Amino acid sequence: LNLELLKAGRKEIFQALLAENIGVNVHYIPVYYHPYYQELGYEKGICPNAEKLYDEMITLPLFPKMTDDDAEDVLEAVNKVLAFYRR
Repeated sequence: LNLELLKAGRKEIFQALLAENIGVNVHYIPVYYHPYYQELGYEKGICPNAEKLYDEMITLPLFPKMTDDDAEDVLEAVNKVLAFYRR
């Protein structure tokens, strides 16, 4: 997500896509965000590019049995949500 072009954050976009019945998710959390690594002293800020990517990324549905109609549904919902939140 290019958040500079949107008037909402990832959480709002995520929730809006869920409301459109699109099974979005968030992946690739920086490892040192997990409590185990926090307890070892790793702090946010050590990998700014990974953190920025994590803050801006949403995983869209993609699977082998996805039909063309399924893909169209995802595209329509993404376009609808992004148009609504566009600055």
